[in-house]
Amino acid sequence: MNKNSINTLILFLLISVLEASAQLAPNIYWIQFTDKTDNPFSFTAPEAYLSSRSIERRERYNIEIDIKDIPINQWYLDSLTNKGANILNKSKWMNGAAVYISDQTILTEIYNLEFVSEDASNSPEFTMNLTPLNLDNNLTEIEADYYSYGYGYNQINIHQGEVLHNNGFRGEGIQIAIIDAGFKIVDEVPAFDSLFINNQIIGTWDFVTNDTSVFEDHYHGKAVLSTIAANLPGQFIGTAPKAEFLLLRSENSISEYKIEEIAWLQAAEYADSIGVDIITTSLGYNTYTQPSTSYTWDDLDGQTAPITQGTNIAFEKGIFMVTSAGNEGANSWQKISSPADAQNALTVGACDNIGAYASFSSKGNTADGRIKPDIVAQGKSTTVITGLDPTSGNGTSFSTPIIAGLVACLWQVDRSKTNLEIKDLVLRHSSQYQNPDSLLGYGIPNFAGAFNEIRVDDAVKESGKEQLVNVYPTVFDNYINFRFFAVKQGTISVQILSVNGCLIREEIFPVDSNKILNFQLENLQILNSGVYLFRLIQDDQVFVKRIIKNNL
Repeated sequence: MNKNSINTLILFLLISVLEASAQLAPNIYWIQFTDKTDNPFSFTAPEAYLSSRSIERRERYNIEIDIKDIPINQWYLDSLTNKGANILNKSKWMNGAAVYISDQTILTEIYNLEFVSEDASNSPEFTMNLTPLNLDNNLTEIEADYYSYGYGYNQINIHQGEVLHNNGFRGEGIQIAIIDAGFKIVDEVPAFDSLFINNQIIGTWDFVTNDTSVFEDHYHGKAVLSTIAANLPGQFIGTAPKAEFLLLRSENSISEYKIEEIAWLQAAEYADSIGVDIITTSLGYNTYTQPSTSYTWDDLDGQTAPITQGTNIAFEKGIFMVTSAGNEGANSWQKISSPADAQNALTVGACDNIGAYASFSSKGNTADGRIKPDIVAQGKSTTVITGLDPTSGNGTSFSTPIIAGLVACLWQVDRSKTNLEIKDLVLRHSSQYQNPDSLLGYGIPNFAGAFNEIRVDDAVKESGKEQLVNVYPTVFDNYINFRFFAVKQGTISVQILSVNGCLIREEIFPVDSNKILNFQLENLQILNSGVYLFRLIQDDQVFVKRIIKNNL
């Protein structure tokens, strides 16, 4: 074989390898750029590519503008176009683009560009079994509730979400991006009238067809939106009906190709640049039409799939990420899909109306042994809207946005808390927090408990006196130590309370004035695991501290 033949063979093999690793769909390829040099955008002028709300989120949570925020070098994109490629989607976080190329000669020329990397980046499922609601059934609701929830009552009450609503937290000021397959006739459904009347839809974009219209493609996103935003008093109220919504389409429901992950990435980046607080997505990826691009179990490691990487990046930008576990529990795959494996995502599985595991809900854990799903919500016989009126459906597609809406209401209580702190609150107030498993994760979250903890923490901060009492360890087993600076002589009452304020134990201690005194509460092993309040009272002085009982 002569030298030219060898070179031709090497080039052929190189193209074959690149095609195998970079092909997203027939004639669609991922082009990875090497850098972002010679770029007109800078870290010091983020207002050129991020909204003021997006910048404010970063400032509030001390998140630095980094290289991922910088847009792709436009000259690189123009160079691809000039070569004859059609750019379909792009990702600044991944610094690359998905392009349509029908001529292999063009592909070879693009791979030879000096700013194109040889390391190329590596459909969704949303099963909905719908059954009509029996409108003759008596509705179960509490007369004292702010909302008459109708058929949506149970899926809120199982999390005590009505406590948030009754205390004035209904999602106001929180922006939620829903990335889905379409929002068919959302603009014609009575349950969504208030969204348009009150300008609660802040934007729409279709990243499949690259236009603003999302109301004609698929009903799945409408069903997802309904669990959060429906506002039909007496029939169906969602979990955060006062929130604002960014409706984004990334999924082409008639195909199963990896290009959809890239479209999702671009949608998430757009949502970040707008300044949203929460992204909820009920899309999951593991098997594609092109088997060579499908994932294996080992790929569910929290860092392989592009959509998983994007989920983690969005969280790092301060966005709360809520993802569905998937509906593969009773199928041959059984396990979660991507991006449910993302470390930073709050991954939601499904239970029924009494909190039992729903057999279709995808199982954990991740390939690297982490707990997934994180929590569950009602995904079986869930009230949703797929047409014009409420109906009933099954799927983690529905349990996921239920949680997203409740997270919005919870975060509204204290905007100073980071997404990680809110996520931690949700997990710690879940029914299986001390003993998570691969079916329900940490269990069913109690948002009333999480709300009460925030309220107590804020009261302690406002008092400015928490430094006078030192309680340790705050995660305890059999005893608690505490030090107290007594301003005057007398007695102090030391109490252990539930997060709902019920007194569990009280002891009285004598104290001398102007002294630092050390005490210990013993024999606490009889308490159940969970969050409690430590309260110390001397006359009109009250000090409160959150403590956690750990039986492990």
